[in-house]
Amino acid sequence: MPLRESQLIVPALIAMVNSPNGAILTTDLIDEISRQFSLDAQDNQILLNRNDEKYTQIVRNLKSHKTLRDRGYAEEIDGGFRILPAGAQFLDDNGFV
Repeated sequence: MPLRESQLIVPALIAMVNSPNGAILTTDLIDEISRQFSLDAQDNQILLNRNDEKYTQIVRNLKSHKTLRDRGYAEEIDGGFRILPAGAQFLDDNGFV
């Protein structure tokens, strides 16, 4: 089953909370996601007119769609994200950390 953006919220926040200063670059998050998920053929499919796989675009959509920012879980920094107190609280409240 192809990866969905909503599936990346918790892993992205966990990656941030485990990173120095609570921040992670998008490129590092892409690597982290590829290690955490069993990516299928659709996820690994090269996008038309692009040089990257579908799953990398889904990870980048967290930023372009403002998914983490709009929920108040993380702020956007140059090249990535930094977890906010609400993001850390969400992880704690739901038993993820």
